[in-house]
Amino acid sequence: MKLFLKLAAALIVLLILTVVIVINVVDPNDYKQQIQEQVKTNINRDLVITGELDWSLYPLLGLKSGQVTLYNNPEFEEKTFLDVQNASISINVLPLISGKIEVGEIILDGVNFNLITNKDGSSNLDNLQAEGTEVVAEAAKEETPVTEEEQSTEAVDLSQFVLSGITLTNAELQIIDHQTNENQKIAIKSMVLSEFAFDKKSHFSLTSSFKNEQVDADIALEADIFIDSTLNNIELTGLTIESKVLSDALADSTLNTTFTSGLTYKVDTKQLDIKAITINNKFTGSYLDGDIYINSSDIHITNHNELELGKLTLTSSLTGSALSNNTLNTNLQTNLAADIQKQTAKIDQFELKNTIEGKDLQGNVNLSFKEINVSDFEKILIKQFKLVSELNVPAISKNKINSTIESEISYDLAKQKLSIDSLQSTVNDIELGGQLSFIQQTVPVIRYSLKGNTWDLNPYLTKTADQNDDAATTEKGEQAAETEPDLSILKELDIKGDLTIAGLLYEDIRIGKITNSLTVKNGKATISPLNAQLYNGSLNIDAWIDEKGGENQYKATTSIKNVVLIDLLKDAAKVDLLSGTANFNLVADGKGLTSTKIQQGVNAKGDFKILNGELYGINLSQEIRVLKAKIKGKTIAPDKLVKKTDFASLIGEFTVQDGIANNQKLLMSSPVMRLDGAGTANTITEALNYKLGVTPLSKAGEETDFLDLDGVTIPLLIKGTFTKPSFNLDTESALKEKIEAGKKALQEKAKDAILGNKSSDELKEEAKDLKDKLKSFF
Repeated sequence: MKLFLKLAAALIVLLILTVVIVINVVDPNDYKQQIQEQVKTNINRDLVITGELDWSLYPLLGLKSGQVTLYNNPEFEEKTFLDVQNASISINVLPLISGKIEVGEIILDGVNFNLITNKDGSSNLDNLQAEGTEVVAEAAKEETPVTEEEQSTEAVDLSQFVLSGITLTNAELQIIDHQTNENQKIAIKSMVLSEFAFDKKSHFSLTSSFKNEQVDADIALEADIFIDSTLNNIELTGLTIESKVLSDALADSTLNTTFTSGLTYKVDTKQLDIKAITINNKFTGSYLDGDIYINSSDIHITNHNELELGKLTLTSSLTGSALSNNTLNTNLQTNLAADIQKQTAKIDQFELKNTIEGKDLQGNVNLSFKEINVSDFEKILIKQFKLVSELNVPAISKNKINSTIESEISYDLAKQKLSIDSLQSTVNDIELGGQLSFIQQTVPVIRYSLKGNTWDLNPYLTKTADQNDDAATTEKGEQAAETEPDLSILKELDIKGDLTIAGLLYEDIRIGKITNSLTVKNGKATISPLNAQLYNGSLNIDAWIDEKGGENQYKATTSIKNVVLIDLLKDAAKVDLLSGTANFNLVADGKGLTSTKIQQGVNAKGDFKILNGELYGINLSQEIRVLKAKIKGKTIAPDKLVKKTDFASLIGEFTVQDGIANNQKLLMSSPVMRLDGAGTANTITEALNYKLGVTPLSKAGEETDFLDLDGVTIPLLIKGTFTKPSFNLDTESALKEKIEAGKKALQEKAKDAILGNKSSDELKEEAKDLKDKLKSFF
């Protein structure tokens, strides 16, 4: 025994002497050049060791280095690939005698690593090997495999391995992408692994930060790590991740998150158990304020394939300007089962409940579906999808909105096609159903076929503002700025579909059945046709809008047939200017879609015909009777009936340019008169300026009150506005014309008397009669 101890002591002394001799005789700096050449040979990068390499003896044998820099290839603007300011590693020599490996603490300080992508897509990680390496690697694959017996003889007893720890400080990873001009930085302030040994727990901690142009985050992580010496059981317990995030997406709000969980993995059974996960998110700030809490049951993964999540819940309560200062309370419950090998997944419970509380909005929004099935990880089928909401919206006329959407939904990942079938949706009394599909491509393809009932939109219109406020705004000369709509989205869509609505009520306007076909392609949207039942008649529109590189253009062809005009005017414009059965044709085109551009820039041409109607605001027949009576020196009682003029037909043709509707031809006909002429209507100021002529008529062979005015045309001026027109029948001019005609007739009679046709007494009597008539009139 004493001999053994002496031999052991001698060996220890010999080992210590050997180490001391090596440290004092061998200078590691002598091998700098050789190390740099080996790095160049093996990874095709230049290594420069500028710091000193030093041995350390106590308490452990180790090696320290100063600055070490690994450079990128010359084609990269950033020269440095990896830079280390200080590094050290050591090993306890004495335990090696007993086969125990004790590695001292590995220390790295001031580590900077740059991951770079050039504009051509090349990375500084490319070609990170010597030429011919791939050939050698392929050859190595063909070598004879090592037998189990050889493996067992070379096996290392991991229970004898000890690592005093790893400490990394002041490290930074910079990710630079010159293709997207993005720069991201991951800074590791401290990463510490305490003493590590197999079959024992070791503590790991990390303090880091992440930053790019949109996000600035601080992240801290802690966990206990356990690995047994057979490498069969791996455990991560007490896992906690805390973060603080500032983001442009959150405006002035801050997000603080705490994540807790753990996991156990058994290599032999391929069983991974993830302990219950809790995630607590807390938002602080005016943009978003509140909490989101996520909790799950244990997650089991078997054979790397089968996943089972029994329950996942999410609860939240949020408010802030992002939610229009409403409060949103959310509760979610779901589960998940998946088989990666069979490429299937299933969710048989999904319930999402939301409650909104606020000044402008209150109510509930609930989403649920019976089942989600995923097959081949490509085809997704959602059964009995249902979205139900009940909202109070004080801003609209009808405060409460109850809506329901039900459908069967499928998604084909290979075809990138979403199909919504058996769609049934209601918003209070409004219904819409049918089919809809969406295919994701460079230009998304949307197809639909939808039908609805009669839609009463009035309950959902925004309540009108105070007219006094509007007047005050007008007096101050304030006017909302007009912006040309951006229709560039039309270039990014391919849409084709049909929509049928049983009817529509908007304010007082009533429209019957509406059918339309819409096509959107290559920046152009076309409705061809749109047909609607309109006030006992019909409306037909063919129209298109073209984006044209930002210069929006449009064209519309409109036809109205057999419409009851008075009802349409009363409901649409609150005027009762005309009645009758109207027919109207219009072709209009122009550039620009703001209200001003349409009014001032539209070019249009059209015609109209109104049959068996009435012109309100003036009774031309009565006016003519009054005129006739004045000529006879009489008066008639005022007509107390509604002022209107009956007509058999009113036809006209017009053009529109620079905001002026020019009615070149206007003709009104009735059994007792004829009205014709021309005029203009300013669509911007709504000013009317018409000069017409009224010609009384009489039926052949019948005595009428209008025989007195035979051949006289009475000027009629129409001024004022669309809603308040004024009529001025110029009877004075008609009288003067009649008087002049009488004078001429008298002169002819005098001439005849002079010629002997009449006696002087007869001439005197006729002159006296005319004088009496003029006196009675004037």
